[in-house]
Amino acid sequence: MEVFKVHSKMLGRVNLMEKGSKNNDFINTLISQYKRLEVELPPTHSFYCVVENMVEMRDGVKLMTRIYFPYGKGPWPVILERSPYPQQKQMLEITSKQFTKYGYVVVCQECRGKGDSQGNWIPFDNERNDGLDTLDWIIKQEWMNGNIAMYGHSYGGFEQWILANQLPKEVKTLFIGVFGTERYAQMYMNGMFRHEIYTSWAVENSDVTVKEELGETYQKALHIRPHIDMDIQLFGREFQWYREWVTNVDKDSEYWKKGIWNRLSKIPKEIKVPLFLVGGWYDHHIEGMVAGYQKLPGDIKKKSRFVIGPWVHTLTPGGDLDYPNSDFNSFKEAVKWFNHHLKKEDYSEQKGVVETYFIGDGTWKTWDRAFGNLSTKKLYLEKKSYLGIDSFTLTDEIPSSSNYCSFRYEPTKPVKTRGGEALLAWISPGFNGSRPSSVLQDPIGNRADILSFVSMTLEEDLNVSGSFKVHLSVSTDVEDTSFTTKVMEVFPNGDAYNIRDGITSIRYRNGSKAPQEYKPGNVVDMEIELWPITWKLKKGSKLRLDISSSNFPAYHIHPNKKGNWAKETETLIANQQIFIGKGYKSYIEIPIASAEEKIDTKGDI
Repeated sequence: MEVFKVHSKMLGRVNLMEKGSKNNDFINTLISQYKRLEVELPPTHSFYCVVENMVEMRDGVKLMTRIYFPYGKGPWPVILERSPYPQQKQMLEITSKQFTKYGYVVVCQECRGKGDSQGNWIPFDNERNDGLDTLDWIIKQEWMNGNIAMYGHSYGGFEQWILANQLPKEVKTLFIGVFGTERYAQMYMNGMFRHEIYTSWAVENSDVTVKEELGETYQKALHIRPHIDMDIQLFGREFQWYREWVTNVDKDSEYWKKGIWNRLSKIPKEIKVPLFLVGGWYDHHIEGMVAGYQKLPGDIKKKSRFVIGPWVHTLTPGGDLDYPNSDFNSFKEAVKWFNHHLKKEDYSEQKGVVETYFIGDGTWKTWDRAFGNLSTKKLYLEKKSYLGIDSFTLTDEIPSSSNYCSFRYEPTKPVKTRGGEALLAWISPGFNGSRPSSVLQDPIGNRADILSFVSMTLEEDLNVSGSFKVHLSVSTDVEDTSFTTKVMEVFPNGDAYNIRDGITSIRYRNGSKAPQEYKPGNVVDMEIELWPITWKLKKGSKLRLDISSSNFPAYHIHPNKKGNWAKETETLIANQQIFIGKGYKSYIEIPIASAEEKIDTKGDI
C-alpha cells in the first residue's frame, strides 16, 4: 500500500516544520537531540504526511487524532502517543515526524476535552477507556503491521501505566518517562500536601479562562484560606477533582481505596510486556517510578530497563551542581528499543537492570535488582553548650546524656522552599516556581526557626544508595503541627547543597493512613523516610541536617490545628521541641553501598 494513493488529498496539510520557537528552549533541545541522533542512527525513511482523523470512542465522543506516515509502502509498526496538552502540539509534531524517519507510523491523539477533541475534560478519569478504544481502532487499520508500542512522558506516561494490564497482543512494549504509580504517596508526604506540584498543575490545567496571567493566579492560590475555596475565588467554579485531592488526606479514605488511583497502584503486578522506564532523581515522580518498577513481575523485570539520571522533569539537569556523563537522549533510546521489540533488531544494551547516576561522582551504577539500602550508618543528633552558646552536631556515638532543643514555628512566616525533588511550578512560564534539584543553601543561622546539625569531616567517601531515614523524638504545645528535614552535603569551602528533604505532621507521623491523636506536651517518635537517591558523599565533606516546621510552597503551610488543612481559616503559633541523646530516638540513617559494590563507570547513555 502506498500512502500517496490513499491520502493524496491530504498533502496540503503537511507541516514540514524544521525549527522550534527561538523562545522555547525545550523544543530547541529536542531538535538538537534529533540532529545528534541522525548522525549516530541514520534515518531509513523520510517523513511523508500527516492525516487528521476524529476517532470515535465507545460513548460516541470523537477525539482529534493525527497520524504521521513515513514515505514508502506499508504496513508499518505503530507508535501511539496521547496528550492533554494542546500547548505541546508543536513539540509532539516534531517528535512524531522524527519517528517516521525510522519507519514508524505515529498516532498522536489529544485527550478528551482538550485541543480539538470533543467531550469534557476531567483529568485522568477517561484515559484508560479512551486509550484502549484508540488501540482497538489502530489494530483495524490496514497500515498497521501487527506491532504497536506506546511512548510518552509525564501525563503521557500515565496514559501507558493506566492500561498496561489490559493491552491487546499487538502492543509489544511501552516507553514510560517521568510518571509513577503511587499517586497518594506523591501527593501527600505524611499528611502534608505538595502545593508546588498539584496546585500549580491544577491552575494551569483547569481549562477555565481567567483575565490575569496564570502565574499570578497560582501565586494567589497558594495563600487562599480556606484553601478548598481556591477554585471558587479564582475561577468562579468548583473543580471537584482538585477538591478531592486537598480533602482526602487519609490514605484510608474511599477516594484512595477505590477508583483510578487504587487501580493504578496495582497495575504493575499484572503487566506482561517489557518496559523502558526513564526517571530523574529530581523529578517529582521518581518515588512512584521506583515503586512501580519494584512491583513488576520478575520475568518482566528481566526484559525491561530502568534508567535514573540526575535530571528534573524535562530529563535535563537542574540546580547548581555539575553532572558529567549525564547526557541522555530519550528519543535515541526509544528508537533502539522500538527497533528491537517491533522490528526484531538486535539490542546491544543490557536489559533486566536498574541504571542509576551517582551524583557527586559522575558515574553510573548498574544494579541487577532494585537498588536499596545495602548497609546503614547512623549519626546521632547532639547538642553541646559552650559559655551559653549552643552547638548542634551529628555524631557516630549515642550522646551519653539527654537534652533538647527548641524553636518557634509561625505559619505566617514559613521557610521558603530552596531546591528539592517535589517541585513542578518552575516548568510553567510566569509561575515563579521554586528552583528544582540540588541548589546552594543558605548558611547556618540564617533563621532562628531552623536547627542545623553538622557532622565531623568525612574521612572516606560514602556511596549513598537508597533512602535516608530521619528519626526524631519531638513534642509541641498544639494538637497538630509539622516537622521538616533537609539533608545536605557541605563541601570543604563551606557551601552546602541539598540532597533530599522530607516532612511529616504529628497526626500522620510514620506513614499513618489515618490521623493519630496527639496530646500537647507528649513526646512522640517519628521516622521520616526520604525519597531514594544514589549520591557520593566525598571525603573532606560534611553532612548537614536541617530541621524546621515548614517548606513552602513545596508543601502546604501547616496551620498548627488538627482537622483538614484545606478547610482551616486561621493559624496558631507552635513551640517545637526535639529531644536528643540518651533515652530518645533522634538520629539519621544513611544508606550505604558496601565497599565490595563496584561502581560501573561509563559515558553518556
